[in-house]
Amino acid sequence: MIKRMVYVDNVEVQSIAIASTFEIGDVHRAAPFSKVLAVQKEGANFVSDTFNFEDYPIFSLKPTPPLAPVNVESFFYQNRPIQVDDVRIIGASTAAVVQMGGIDHIDSLNYTKHFRLLEDEQ
Repeated sequence: MIKRMVYVDNVEVQSIAIASTFEIGDVHRAAPFSKVLAVQKEGANFVSDTFNFEDYPIFSLKPTPPLAPVNVESFFYQNRPIQVDDVRIIGASTAAVVQMGGIDHIDSLNYTKHFRLLEDEQ
């Protein structure tokens, strides 16, 4: 991959979270990965370490094979710098990639189990 200079005038980022990346420039490969067990519990008492990834089958699933590459008709300036004026990002979360530049490969993977524990159901 050809490395290019990137000139950015102004970037405002409010939030990048949970295995996400913000990159300026060319990158060969990005592979963000996250496993999230999100528990929303009603009531004041919460005991940590009561939930384990192993207890939920979603976390042992194998990822689906990647899709075939898509050819997009485009143009590029091989040795010219990338010039960006203003970028405003409100948020990127859970194995996301925000990038100004080129990338050869992205392998992003996220497993999330989200559930609620309500007092009436306990």
